[in-house]
Amino acid sequence: MPPPGHVRSPFQEGFAALREEPLLLRAELTWRWCFALAAWILALAAAALFLDSLKLSGLDRLLLGAAQPFRQQSALTQVFQGALLRIVWIKFFVLAGITVLWAFAAAIGRAASLRNLVALFGDDDRDEDAGWQFHPMLQLHLARALWTWTAIASLIASFLLGTAMLQQQHPARAAFFYVFGVALSIVFGVVLNWFFGLAPLFCIRNQANARDAVSLTLDFCSRQGGRIFGLSLGFLALRFVWAGSMFFLVLAPTSLGKHVAIGWVLLMMLVLFLIYLAGADALYLARLGTYASLAEINSQPEPQPEPAPDPQAATPSWTPYLPPDDSPNTQPA
Repeated sequence: MPPPGHVRSPFQEGFAALREEPLLLRAELTWRWCFALAAWILALAAAALFLDSLKLSGLDRLLLGAAQPFRQQSALTQVFQGALLRIVWIKFFVLAGITVLWAFAAAIGRAASLRNLVALFGDDDRDEDAGWQFHPMLQLHLARALWTWTAIASLIASFLLGTAMLQQQHPARAAFFYVFGVALSIVFGVVLNWFFGLAPLFCIRNQANARDAVSLTLDFCSRQGGRIFGLSLGFLALRFVWAGSMFFLVLAPTSLGKHVAIGWVLLMMLVLFLIYLAGADALYLARLGTYASLAEINSQPEPQPEPAPDPQAATPSWTPYLPPDDSPNTQPA
């Protein structure tokens, strides 16, 4: 990407990719927001089906319409009695459906983004040879989603176990679950989620299956671990700065509540929140571009140092023969 004689760092290359390919961000926002819309529709449909399955008697309607909280609570308890198992199953199927939907959407959308990034940082023929690698990409994103849910489940289980041990007067065990259980769940969840998010790059770049992509990612991290850590910290700092600045900006329209209708205030907050999400997606794409640029640097052979000249070889070990000088000036008198 950089012109001859000008070398940019991978950090600069990541943002240069967004500038030189504006369609990257549009494609990323399209598949992400389409998935979010589909997930909301699925969740609302599941909630509507659950509410439709509840049976309300005339007495329940009468108690719910009363202005007494005790009677309303009694009516709600009667309505939701026996519905706990249905709620659990509906949540399970909704989360499973959203997870599979995300894996399909990410496998297609991420492949499109990575093919363009690989073409930018690779040679001219790589974009023609690069395939979509749908099945390996789907496997990697399913593994990433399953590991994320596993880490969340471990976090919740550690917190609940710590609370139970604390109630049973076992402070040491409670501290173990609170500290080690929760901390390890967060650390391993974040690290492996980042790792499975990087593996699709090598799946597209090297046209590899899921297992080979994981192996290539491990080799890449072992060889460029220091630079990867520094670049990741840089993008994490940018993400915190962006989130902190937009947090106050999203809450700014609340000061207009006395002069503007609440509907317009919520609409402005929604627009600002969408701007924050677009900026976060742009930073994520820039980070992927940075890793793609670093992968190209990593694939180049390291220059071998030239051997130092041997001083003995420069001096000849033989003395050239000089014929005697027969000039008249050297003849004896």
